[in-house]
Amino acid sequence: MHHKPLQQHILRLITGTLLVLALAIMLAVWLSTYAHVQDQVQRDLNVGREVLQQLLNTREQQLLNSAEVLTADFGFKQAVATMDSATMESALQNHGARIKADLMAIVSLQGLIVASTTDTQQENSRFAHQDMLTSALEQGGMTGFIQVAQELYQVIVLPVRAPIPVGLAVIGFRLNADLAQELKKVTTLDVSFVAERKDSDGVQISTLVADQLTLALAQQQDTWHWRLPFTRKAHYVTQAMPLSESQRITVYLTTSIDDAFANFDVLQLEIAFITLVAALLALVGGILFARKLTRPMQMLATMADDIANGHYRRDVQVTRNIIEVGQLMAAFNRMQEDISEREARIIYQAHHDPLTGLINRQHAITLLDDALRLQRTMALRVIVLNVLDFRTVNDTFGHLVGDACLRKISERLQSLEGEFLLAARLVGDEFLLVASAADLSPEQLQAHLQHTFAVQEVEVTLPFAFGVASYPGDANNASALIQKASIALDVARREKLGIAFYERKVEELHLKRLTLLADLKQALHANDGQLRMYYQPKVCARTLSAQRFEALIRWIHPEHGFVPPDMFIPLAEQAGLINGLTDWIVETVILQIAQWQHQHFSAQVAVNLSAQDLSRHHLLDHINDLLLRHRVDNAAVSFEITESELMREPKQAIALLNRFRDQGFKLAIDDFGTGYSSLSQLKNMPVTELKIDRSFVMQLDQAQDDQIIVRSTIDLAHSFDLEIVAEGVENPAALALLQKWGVDWIQGYYFSRPLPANDVLPWVHNFTQQQRELAQK
Repeated sequence: MHHKPLQQHILRLITGTLLVLALAIMLAVWLSTYAHVQDQVQRDLNVGREVLQQLLNTREQQLLNSAEVLTADFGFKQAVATMDSATMESALQNHGARIKADLMAIVSLQGLIVASTTDTQQENSRFAHQDMLTSALEQGGMTGFIQVAQELYQVIVLPVRAPIPVGLAVIGFRLNADLAQELKKVTTLDVSFVAERKDSDGVQISTLVADQLTLALAQQQDTWHWRLPFTRKAHYVTQAMPLSESQRITVYLTTSIDDAFANFDVLQLEIAFITLVAALLALVGGILFARKLTRPMQMLATMADDIANGHYRRDVQVTRNIIEVGQLMAAFNRMQEDISEREARIIYQAHHDPLTGLINRQHAITLLDDALRLQRTMALRVIVLNVLDFRTVNDTFGHLVGDACLRKISERLQSLEGEFLLAARLVGDEFLLVASAADLSPEQLQAHLQHTFAVQEVEVTLPFAFGVASYPGDANNASALIQKASIALDVARREKLGIAFYERKVEELHLKRLTLLADLKQALHANDGQLRMYYQPKVCARTLSAQRFEALIRWIHPEHGFVPPDMFIPLAEQAGLINGLTDWIVETVILQIAQWQHQHFSAQVAVNLSAQDLSRHHLLDHINDLLLRHRVDNAAVSFEITESELMREPKQAIALLNRFRDQGFKLAIDDFGTGYSSLSQLKNMPVTELKIDRSFVMQLDQAQDDQIIVRSTIDLAHSFDLEIVAEGVENPAALALLQKWGVDWIQGYYFSRPLPANDVLPWVHNFTQQQRELAQK
């Protein structure tokens, strides 16, 4: 293959590029000019149409005002009623002269002209447009456009009432050449009034001569054609504006494309000439530049290849008298240095956590896998540690202190010593430490981290949980080791063990939890009857009537059978399903209440809310929509929140609960006495009810301490005007004590276990009957 010099290629490229560029510029200018002219012509036509419409509207209003004045004149109405021709003609002449009307006529109810100011409307002749007369009588007046002989008029027809119609007044303005010329001066458009008649000659009134008008009317449908500059053929754009379809009267607005393009034709020639001269000058400059560019281009290509291959440390010097080439070479040298440094920073950032400086999860897996390949005989411990309830640190001291604590933790991890040590931050408040089993035990690590952390003059004590996996006993690759240590960590957090070691049965339990979680998600989505609502009665301690219930969810798994709520509800909270679960519970309960109402049974049902529910601002709106949709009153639903969950975010929770109270819902603190709420917080809580935890009630008749706690809680609730519910009542002795101390509501197995919805009404009936029989005895 024959190779040609670079200079020749550059010249060919420049020549070809310039030719294409010149053609592109010409085409772009032509297309832009064409589009601009088209847009301008359309705007002119639209403006002309609006001006014409406004003028016609003005004339119509003038006709209407004049006609109303004429027909309201008592003398004129008397003349029409008596058919006084002289008076009518005098009135028409005078009134027509005042408003400069071109047509004034009186038509009888039989459609005959009885008086007129024009020769074309002879007395006792039949008015040519009977349809307008009929419409005027039916509608109280009529405006329009008509042809009279060889003239066009804009007219109004009004009945003359004395007080019933005795005739019709016809007043009109002529559509003539003077009006067309006046419109042309205002709009710069040619105006043509055209009337087409089948039975007689039509009328054409235009500012165009006959040949131009014929050509303009022929081009009104297919107007825009590609037009070459300096063409001699006339081109028009015509827009039709119907004035009267029944009379086939139309006004046409016409403009000449040739006039619009006249200035642009010259401009296109000037641009073509300028483009050609510029192209020639650029070509000459390209030839001169190509001669000096060959060697620097070769060196730049070589330098680019070196950079592409990762060689960043080579300085290139070009001994040429072109300043820009020298600057370009210097820029290339700086670029290779910057790329080298940036690549190193990117690699570091990709491998390290920006906050603590520790390596991240992915890089830790890579390094650990490499270490396992090189040190197969060394026993290692993989420890995943988590700062428990770290969110409290952020909420209490702020995120700056929280971030500082994470940095302090990373410093302590890196201060450990051993034959092999690898520390990483996995995510959030979770860290990874890999060390030789002989150098470090989990207990030593726990002791190393248990000391307080001094952060910004604050002493912070952080609790930790540790999950431990061993190599080679538990797994032989990094990903599996970290996964198994994370499983152990989950056990340590859930069971509050501090340190947990991986066991196979633990992983099986973990996998079972994951399977249950997937099944729960499917059951919630399918709504196939696995999830069911049960209702436990709350019996009034004074009247022993069952008017309230607590809604309790149950899950009957198709394979595992009954799954306890304390197993799947925490799973739902961890996996983010609790909001959907709460929505399902609320809707199911409201539907059940509505069904009971149709069965003439009214009850109040309490629904439990979780901590995550209290952070949902739109929860209340969703509940109100369901109540409205199913026609259930707010008083039929109440809500219970456990004391411990209420204390997680007390301000946010209280704000949401205040909204619930404003809507009329009753609220209860569940499991009262097991959390950490103070009396001052209780005073500010918008609750109506306290529920004493079952742990204080189940042995109430035997435990003196429980009696003191329960009695004081009842007194405390009543002092705050709160109702008190005791749950976990299982024997008559506990019931008697609670009734004696003034408890308001009783809930427990003594009365009933949680019931399926279908069993509630039969139970209420039997329970009520039993209480009546006992009362009679």
